[in-house]
Amino acid sequence: MQICSLSTETSNFKYSELATLLNIQVDDVEEWAIEAIANHIIDAKIDQVNKSVVIKGHMLKEVKTAEWKMIQSKVTMWREKFERVQMVL
Repeated sequence: MQICSLSTETSNFKYSELATLLNIQVDDVEEWAIEAIANHIIDAKIDQVNKSVVIKGHMLKEVKTAEWKMIQSKVTMWREKFERVQMVL
């Protein structure tokens, strides 16, 4: 989600800038970018020489009502499990 908050005025981001934004190590930025490109989260190119990522665009996924209900169901189930564990402790 953090990537969707990036300014659209700038498209060239240094590894260090993305590491700060994403709260990850600079060494992990390239791997993160590859995953984000492969999962169609961003449309970007990696510039290894200049240690930067050129982001052309990003895809913000719209969550539909059915998906929200599924998420709500899972969260409710997790909460119930945590409450049971808390009772045991």
